[in-house]
Amino acid sequence: MAKDRVESKYFRVAPGIELHYLEKGEGRPLVFIPGLTFSGEIFKAQLEYFSGNYRVIAIDPRGQGLSAKTVDGNDYMTHGRDLAALMDGLGLDGAVLVGWSTGNLEVWSYIRQFGKEKLKAAVTIDMSPLPLSADPTWWTEGTMEELSEVATQYLTSPEGSRAFFSDYATGVMIQHEMEPAELEYLLDISGRTPYWVCKALFCDAIFSNFLETAREVGAGMPSLMFIAEHWAGVARPFVEQQLPGYEIQVMGGHLMFYEYPEKWNGLLEEFLNRLP
Repeated sequence: MAKDRVESKYFRVAPGIELHYLEKGEGRPLVFIPGLTFSGEIFKAQLEYFSGNYRVIAIDPRGQGLSAKTVDGNDYMTHGRDLAALMDGLGLDGAVLVGWSTGNLEVWSYIRQFGKEKLKAAVTIDMSPLPLSADPTWWTEGTMEELSEVATQYLTSPEGSRAFFSDYATGVMIQHEMEPAELEYLLDISGRTPYWVCKALFCDAIFSNFLETAREVGAGMPSLMFIAEHWAGVARPFVEQQLPGYEIQVMGGHLMFYEYPEKWNGLLEEFLNRLP
């Protein structure tokens, strides 16, 4: 078990399918799940900060980072089953799941399929459980036209995928003006996911509906949602009305925990300290 340094490990979740994960520390399991195309490396600041009191694990979901790339299983129900296999294999009882972006869908997928018995709390970062809706007042990822353009015009080649994530990183993820080296760092992490895996996951995410599961989470266990500032006017009322029971924190951009780790870690620590 990792103690004083971050360890890079693999675990077989299905025949021929290994997930890569980073681990450091001992104690209650704190499991971080990244968003579309990203790896657990994006949580480096959280691995270092929380490992003094927790067993911190940051995973690369199937198709992302150093985990297996497969032609099947690039959907969030499968990702939920992969997460369950990893948690069972590592003995992660009493865990706190922390999902970012589409990692939220993995949190809710796990709970829909396997329940809350092995969890202490759920933390979700900046994505609705219903990413697409005809209701313009609801928190979604965009209009059908906008999302169709991403799927059919960008995520059809490595160059298109990189262009999309470059625009998304500078326009949505990060609030400060990045130096070229920082943008390249983020795009290199993202680029480890093949464009065809990215497209499959993107389309599955957009048509996912975990609203009822997310409501059950808010009603049945400690739960926290972080929301980016740029769409708090829509997202906060949505969470307050549709997901009663969730604590809400508004800060930063989509990649808030990376850009503002000291503030974000402090808010999460306050939430964790209140858990029984």
